[in-house]
Amino acid sequence: MIEIAICDDELADLKMISQIVGEICLNEVIDYKLTTFSSGKEMLEQTYSIDIGILDISMRELNGIDLGRELKKRFPEVKLIYVTSYEQYCKQVINTVHAFSFLTKPVKYENVRKQMIELLDNMEDDVSGRKREFYNVTTCDMKEVEVLKLDLKDILYFEYIKTERQIRIICNNNCYKFSYVMEKLTEELKDFGFEVNCRGMLVNMRHIRKVKGYVLYMDNGQELALSQKRKADFVKKINVFMNNKFN
Repeated sequence: MIEIAICDDELADLKMISQIVGEICLNEVIDYKLTTFSSGKEMLEQTYSIDIGILDISMRELNGIDLGRELKKRFPEVKLIYVTSYEQYCKQVINTVHAFSFLTKPVKYENVRKQMIELLDNMEDDVSGRKREFYNVTTCDMKEVEVLKLDLKDILYFEYIKTERQIRIICNNNCYKFSYVMEKLTEELKDFGFEVNCRGMLVNMRHIRKVKGYVLYMDNGQELALSQKRKADFVKKINVFMNNKFN
């Protein structure tokens, strides 16, 4: 599922853009979730996961450029499309926050559709969003699934359950369990932004908002422990990971 968020403090523009995006997703058979916000502050307070952000540049409370910067910090892989009535801002947003593209108001269906299709094609080519299959999985409601395919970027962390000899997969809205060797999983996912934060736990670095002391603050509000002996190496790795995402 593609998670799309639109932010514009002009309610008429917000309604029009959201209707267009919704129609495009339906017509192109895109599995999507669409959320709208009328202020940048509201968007930052209520967004825990996002793939595509469509932002107005000249909002009163928090302008789209500053909002885009903050979204990039929290969600390094988010793709941004800017909407503006002032074309002189377009070069600035592309250079400042690495926007994918921009649209001028009043937005038109075909222009939005073209940008959405190009962006989705670009996302499919991005190995950071690679999917992985998990076998003989138990869902949180105790259903058995022979093969479960998940996008790695949607996984918050893995946790080994010693008493059950299984690994729990934690996502934003779901959790699963499957039998596997934690050391093997760690090795297989080390090139995809996953790092051991403490014994029996493998965390997705793209979902960490900040590290303070021996606590990891996740973008969904959870707090995870960081082992004292691993902290120095972990902080180095997360800094490298974040720098690579922005460059």
